[in-house]
Amino acid sequence: MTIDYLGHSGFLVETAEQLLLFDYFRGDLSLLEQKPTDKPLFVFASHAHSDHFNPQIFSLAGRRRSVKYVLSFDIKGNPSAPADADAVYLDADESRELPGLGTVRTLLSTDEGVAFLIDTGRETLFHAGDLHWWDWEGEDSLWLAEQERVFKREIGKLAGLRLDAAFVVLDDRLEGSFAKGAAWFLTVCRPAHVFPMHFWKDRSVIERFKALPEARADVVRILDTANETHWEI
Repeated sequence: MTIDYLGHSGFLVETAEQLLLFDYFRGDLSLLEQKPTDKPLFVFASHAHSDHFNPQIFSLAGRRRSVKYVLSFDIKGNPSAPADADAVYLDADESRELPGLGTVRTLLSTDEGVAFLIDTGRETLFHAGDLHWWDWEGEDSLWLAEQERVFKREIGKLAGLRLDAAFVVLDDRLEGSFAKGAAWFLTVCRPAHVFPMHFWKDRSVIERFKALPEARADVVRILDTANETHWEI
């Protein structure tokens, strides 16, 4: 695979047989013009928040390649989503076979929408969207407990699965709790490659996370998305 980071939670993945665009928010989409036109493009949006769903994605349809949209249930009916778009809307805990791609399974997000687990038959990819342990300082204790419960339950569904690439949240706004979600994820999963995403102003969170024992950097390759944008794996 080749993987390009487009910023925030956006990635473009090229496999031997398809292209996958995740949670485009901003960045240079001209990369698509450099890709083989015979590869179908699958465009994912995990939920309707503007930093994960940019209506510009619909302009990609009809540009010399097949384009299929794989969208969270909360985007359905959004005025910016064309009614004639070739789109499938997925609820949480749904599994769907998509021709030309493989199996797409969804998990329930702890914020809005879903997370995606994609099995192409060759590669297995996980994109968390906003599925994260949102341990905000000062929040209501019952809300925080529910966040932890749901996050651990959903990530537990991935236990024992082979993951070639995992795109996971590492959010600097959580301050002292910035590493809790990613650390727990790595107690359950052993992805071959981890791509931190969703960081905002403090780009040092990646190096700080990698320095923690919980990051398991000896057995998991954590990519430096703060300073790099292209990988071949």
